[in-house]
Amino acid sequence: MIAFSTCWNSGRHTSGDEMLREIHALGFDLIELGHGIRISLMPGIQKMFDTGEVRISSLHNFCPLPVEITSASPDCYEFSAARKSERDRAVKQTLQTLDFAARLNAPFVVLHCGSISMNPITDQLIALAQNGDLLSRKYVRKKIDAVRTREQAAPAYLARVKECLKPIIEQAAEKNVGLGIEGRRGYEEIPSEREIPQLLDEIAAPHVGYWHDM
Repeated sequence: MIAFSTCWNSGRHTSGDEMLREIHALGFDLIELGHGIRISLMPGIQKMFDTGEVRISSLHNFCPLPVEITSASPDCYEFSAARKSERDRAVKQTLQTLDFAARLNAPFVVLHCGSISMNPITDQLIALAQNGDLLSRKYVRKKIDAVRTREQAAPAYLARVKECLKPIIEQAAEKNVGLGIEGRRGYEEIPSEREIPQLLDEIAAPHVGYWHDM
């Protein structure tokens, strides 16, 4: 299954049907609605779906964007946030994404689960590796310090994520929509490669799985 994402063109369109037609003209009728879809684009998207001109492969949370967010921002509200109000908002917007997925007969919704508050380390390690310093003392020291920090902080963040996922998983099952927990680029983000298997084992739901970010 190959789908084309609206991440490519959603930012330069004001009409959802014109946005999808631009992709369709390239030879794609299976489309992912990315995390830059504004609510104003939804009527045109619904129109294209209703006429059978396109099929929707997946929606990337949050889709549509919260009304107060004007550009692609999948991490504007996080399940891992310390503030309950932010977590509640993240859950509410995700449930809305699920509603749209069901309406568009999309089989999957892709989720970001949040991040851990720590000094960003990913880009520093990448830069060191690109400069030929992979496994240098500086690289190893930075990586070990980051691992220690993350391992110590992670349990509290993961607990908040798991609590937020409960109503989302329940509603996804009711609407027959699969959930893809996305593996992210940054070491600061949740879940890490080590955390994914345990998280999925704890969830133990056939409609929840791992979604690989290319």
